[in-house]
Amino acid sequence: MKKTNSIDHPHVRNLDYNVKREYTLVTAEDESGIHIWDLRMLKFPVLDLPGHTHWTWTVKCNPEYEDLILSAGTDSAVNLWLASPPSSDEPTSESFDSPNKPVDPLLNSYSDYEDSVYGLAWSCREPWIFASLSYDGRVVVESTKPHLPRK
Repeated sequence: MKKTNSIDHPHVRNLDYNVKREYTLVTAEDESGIHIWDLRMLKFPVLDLPGHTHWTWTVKCNPEYEDLILSAGTDSAVNLWLASPPSSDEPTSESFDSPNKPVDPLLNSYSDYEDSVYGLAWSCREPWIFASLSYDGRVVVESTKPHLPRK
């Protein structure tokens, strides 16, 4: 199989495609970061999120709301992000020539856990509901509705 593209030295723990944004890939990186990539231009991520206080273990894009991302980590937390990468149909070379500045679009941090959180899943039926699984086997179901911005 022929390699078509790659992200150099990312140290990725997990990744997810954003089904609402054609060229968007979200990665959970070592050293706590979350990166949002435009697959057409992989020199730098289009958006950096600070992630967790320890390793960010997994990320999940919401299947209905294009800017909502969940992340979970070994800091015993699940974070809800409203991440709006620069929107443009065609990336410009200027927007990828230098690293971007980190932003903090954290909507909420769920800390109902006593151990690391390794699993996340959005509900197929209700797009604002998610479940998480921690190392100790605890499953928590939460609603993001109270934390979503009103339109």
